[in-house]
Amino acid sequence: MNLKRIRIWNFRCIGTSDNSSSIRDDNPGIDVKLNPHVNVLIGANDSGKTAIVDAVKIILGTQTYDPIRLTDEDFYQSNQNRRSELKIECLFSDFSPNEAGQFLEWIAINDKDEYELRVWLSAIRKNNRIIYNLKAGHDDEGTFMVGEARDLLRVTYLKPLRDAESELSPGYRSRLAQILSSHPIFLKEKDANGDEIKHPLELYFDFANKKVEDYFDKDVLEENQVIGIESHMKGGAEVKKTIKEQTQSFLEQDDSREPRIEITNVELNAILRKLELVLEENKSGLGTLNQLYMATELIFLKGQGHDGLRLALIEELEAHLHPQAQLRVLRSLLENKKDSSQDEQIQYIITTHSTTLGAAVPLEYLKLCHQGKVYSLDKETTALDDGSYKFLERFLDATKANLFFAKGVMVVEGYAENIIIPAIAEIIGKPLYKYGVSIVNVGSKALLHYVDIFKRKDGSSLPIKVAVVTDLDIKVDGEGIPQGKESEIQEKRGEIENRYNDQMGMIKTFCSPLWTLEFDIACGNLWRYMHNAVRIAKEIRNKNGWISDNDVKKLLNSNDEISDEILAEQNQLRRAYKIYKPLNDGTSKTVAAQWLVNLMKDGNQGDIKSLIEKDKEEDTGIKYLIDAIEHVTNGNIGAN
Repeated sequence: MNLKRIRIWNFRCIGTSDNSSSIRDDNPGIDVKLNPHVNVLIGANDSGKTAIVDAVKIILGTQTYDPIRLTDEDFYQSNQNRRSELKIECLFSDFSPNEAGQFLEWIAINDKDEYELRVWLSAIRKNNRIIYNLKAGHDDEGTFMVGEARDLLRVTYLKPLRDAESELSPGYRSRLAQILSSHPIFLKEKDANGDEIKHPLELYFDFANKKVEDYFDKDVLEENQVIGIESHMKGGAEVKKTIKEQTQSFLEQDDSREPRIEITNVELNAILRKLELVLEENKSGLGTLNQLYMATELIFLKGQGHDGLRLALIEELEAHLHPQAQLRVLRSLLENKKDSSQDEQIQYIITTHSTTLGAAVPLEYLKLCHQGKVYSLDKETTALDDGSYKFLERFLDATKANLFFAKGVMVVEGYAENIIIPAIAEIIGKPLYKYGVSIVNVGSKALLHYVDIFKRKDGSSLPIKVAVVTDLDIKVDGEGIPQGKESEIQEKRGEIENRYNDQMGMIKTFCSPLWTLEFDIACGNLWRYMHNAVRIAKEIRNKNGWISDNDVKKLLNSNDEISDEILAEQNQLRRAYKIYKPLNDGTSKTVAAQWLVNLMKDGNQGDIKSLIEKDKEEDTGIKYLIDAIEHVTNGNIGAN
């Protein structure tokens, strides 16, 4: 049995698909199809991840019987108006015949001759009260679900701020005791008369009790090399005698009862509550304890004696874990798919803010949460083809996985763009980090793989603005003449835009006017800064190492023949070619980009901003970069 689908109306940040207050079957705020193994909810803060997890908890309940109740704040609020009705619906599938038999009253058979169970919780706010019902059935009326059937749907829940040490410690509310008691080996057997047979742990404690009593009955202990008792060691008879004498002085004359000293309560449940789980004698750190706790919780779901839903909700899997530990835990959960039989497989719903996990999880398992909506990244819904999935599985790393948490994304070809664009954005008053914009450096051949993450098979796109910044790669010769006719240049630009742009205007291509980013800067009003940055990068290349600040100052205050020629050149394209030529001949573009940013930061910010604005006014240089920045920042209120 698996949770196949969850639909939510008017719960927390999740409204309805048509923004109406009414709840209908065709307008859920989210409609998430889950795979039977791993589902990872990823996205920025307040995007809806926890809301989905809590919705599942509220409708299904938890194995620890956590007190969960709806409040007014659980009802969706829009424009200061709080909705008066909410609904959460779960659809279950993949029942074994035995599992189906436990839900006969409510189960149905779909058009594929498969068992399905639909369970829903509806709630209304009325007269300062919240009234809700839990029903199940294959029609709209349904019947109330209570009792054992209700318990079979409870989930295992691991909260985000896990106090693993407390959960694994002994005590009356010991979670370890709850987990162990559910395992078949702790179920008591019965004899032929129907009487319970003592569990081996109880027998061990009975034996220990007898030894404790023996200790307090003897003045001198009998030698026992097995446990290291020597014949001269004293027993506790004297203590017991003192207690006995004092007690009898309080009791009536004919009261012959004697005090006994023993281990308290040796019933099985009491024994289990005394147990503590540790990894080693030395105190473990939070990360290790967290892993131990998660492993213990999953024992319950993996157990052969477990009846019911095997669903684990894990919030912030990365809590207290360093990146390598995160990967080990994730791989272990993924491997469970291979190592378990169909009936013993655990289904996971995991939330994360970790780019490490975002990069490591197979893309088809990800559910991208954004502004109270959920977008599956599986093969059925994205525009990605099989080749893209294979490519991204290999090359989508933790740095690029920032795109899953962004309000806007800039997809760029190289390190130079990655360095220069944030600096320009900051100068024009739109620092990307404040707008929740991520830059993803992918290389020219990989652009489409990453862009298609945001496109859907039905022609729509995710509501996340994406700017594709790419070179046109039309070379210019030493005379400033482009190597191509104007019609050919425009045709190539159109092909690039058609390749990446979507129909909704969320994904737009911002293409270099002619050649590359560095050449464009050299064409615009920042050309002097680009020229000096290239000079420094060339000097570093010639010296085969970094140079000091004094060397930089000397270089910038001196002129050579080439520099004089560049400064005197009046033709914009010829001057740009001369500035760019060292980069085309092997001087590092990345080093030049770093120095360009340094020079701009050290310069007069007002003057540099004016030069950038002049590029936009004159439609030259880096105007396309400014347009790209404005595209991904307009409409964004800021980062979470």
